Amino acid sequence: MTSTLVVAALALGALAYVALPLRGGPRREALGPPTRAEQAGSRKRAALVAIIDLEEERDVGKLSSEDFDELRGEYEAEAVAALRELDELADSTWDDERLELEIAQVREQLKCPTCGAPRTPGGACATCGA
Repeated sequence: MTSTLVVAALALGALAYVALPLRGGPRREALGPPTRAEQAGSRKRAALVAIIDLEEERDVGKLSSEDFDELRGEYEAEAVAALRELDELADSTWDDERLELEIAQVREQLKCPTCGAPRTPGGACATCGA
């Protein structure tokens, strides 16, 4: 009985390992290297998501105010650097208001569409399961 469960678990793991790349669509390498704008956009989005994660960790008590301030400053600096790079490429201007707007937009995208609770990107909602 135990050996059957182990074999079944290993088989499911192997199937998931093989099938996971198929879910992602075309691989990025097949499309060519990312452009400078795509790289800057990815860095910006990662920094904004990190800021939101920090806020959530501070709100639940996992992060002190001092640590939050220090880490948020680092991620804000990364987001601003990426925004400046995007500025150079798109010839537009970013300021604190636009940065806060971007953070709000990312925060809204991370909300569960069903109940509005925060959720992991691409993951199921911990509150309602959607």
